[in-house]
Amino acid sequence: MKIVCASLLLAAISGAQAFTAPAPLNAGARTSTSLSVKQSDLDGAQEMVDGIIKEKNCGPVFVRLAWHDSGTHDVSIPDSEWPKAGGAIGSIRFDPEINHGANAGLAGAVKILEPVKEAFPDVSYADIFQMASARGIALAGGPVIDMKYGR
Repeated sequence: MKIVCASLLLAAISGAQAFTAPAPLNAGARTSTSLSVKQSDLDGAQEMVDGIIKEKNCGPVFVRLAWHDSGTHDVSIPDSEWPKAGGAIGSIRFDPEINHGANAGLAGAVKILEPVKEAFPDVSYADIFQMASARGIALAGGPVIDMKYGR
């Protein structure tokens, strides 16, 4: 997952597409990996996330939230089934991870995204956090980062 996160950062800097799969909002089906997430739920969640970012100007903290959530990936756990090795799995919302000093202030970002999870319960926290990060970058004038949903 560290490679994926590095790819996200490099994409934001270089303008490259870091991930493959979904088309932009209302432009076709998104690819789901492990869970069955409806296109309409992803579109609705993205619309809510975009509204939150525009209203609260919180794109940068969402990028930080997704980065820190993915930072739990442990490459020393070989051939382990997902999600045992950690990574972008939404675990940052739990204690003790959310209360770790490096994650100071991120509980507020999680709270801001709670209405998205309540409105679209089939979209995982992990997907919402990563979506919010990618949308924060795009709405700030950065590249549109294709995402693969269904964590």
